[in-house]
Amino acid sequence: MSKKIILKNGKQVTLKRIRAKDYEEVMTFLDKFSRGKGAVWTHQYPNQPKKDKEKSIQHYESDDELYLGVWNEKEIIAEGSISLKKARDPWSVLQAAFGLCILEEYTSLGLGTHILKELEKWAVKQKVHRIFATVRHNNKRALGLYLKLGYQIEGTARETAFFDNQWQHEYYLGKILSYDKEKLKPE
Repeated sequence: MSKKIILKNGKQVTLKRIRAKDYEEVMTFLDKFSRGKGAVWTHQYPNQPKKDKEKSIQHYESDDELYLGVWNEKEIIAEGSISLKKARDPWSVLQAAFGLCILEEYTSLGLGTHILKELEKWAVKQKVHRIFATVRHNNKRALGLYLKLGYQIEGTARETAFFDNQWQHEYYLGKILSYDKEKLKPE
């Protein structure tokens, strides 16, 4: 899968699945992202240890997960991921959790929408019923994106992070992708 995207500023970038061969480029991206001001909205942080190569590659190659990267020529500028959350019992529906990271200079150019729509397409193919994420309550750009794309705030976790001299809360956001009663019957 490889898709050309024209950003709102007219720049053309490439969206494609991250694979094992991309490990070093992803680590370079995460290092750069974690040093930017947008990292406080995520669980990335400056000088964090490099992610284990074998485990990362297992994630990139897994059928239960999808990692997407957006390349500006040879540099990754954004990443999105989604992973299936297996049902605990025969009555629970198939769900998937997602996350996005975009370098600050590429925010508000339409990347989040493109990535999230591709993650949702993958989830539908996997027969996921509900997709979800958490977002810090002051992350206005992410909240605006998710609400625009039909996500709903389902709950709040209070005081989960402290920066800019204030407590940050996290919203739980979710979206129902499909409803097929036949899929929900236990085998």
